[in-house]
Amino acid sequence: MMFDQVDEDQPTYAILRQRVIDMAIQRGVEKTICPSEVAKSFGSYWRDLIPRVHQVADQLCAEGKLTFEKGGISYGQHRPSGHYRLRIVPEKDD
Repeated sequence: MMFDQVDEDQPTYAILRQRVIDMAIQRGVEKTICPSEVAKSFGSYWRDLIPRVHQVADQLCAEGKLTFEKGGISYGQHRPSGHYRLRIVPEKDD
C-alpha cells in the first residue's frame, strides 16, 4: 500500500523507504532495527511517522528485502502482532 505526499513537512514514501533500507544495511544482517528507530531519525514528530514506517516495512518485506523478526524468530514476509523488528536480507550472489 502506498500513500500520497500530503504534508510537505513529512518525508515522502521514497525517503522513508531509503532510510529504512540504509539503516538496516548499516546495522547488518546479524542485527535488527526497530521501526521506531527509523521514525525517530526524522526528529520530534516521529510518532506521527510510525504508521507510514509500518507501511514501508510491509512493502519491503513483501519484496523480500527485509524480514519481520520478533523474539528472535523470523516471520519472513508476515508481520507478527505487536512489536516487531526488521532485518535486512543479504543480497544473493549469482
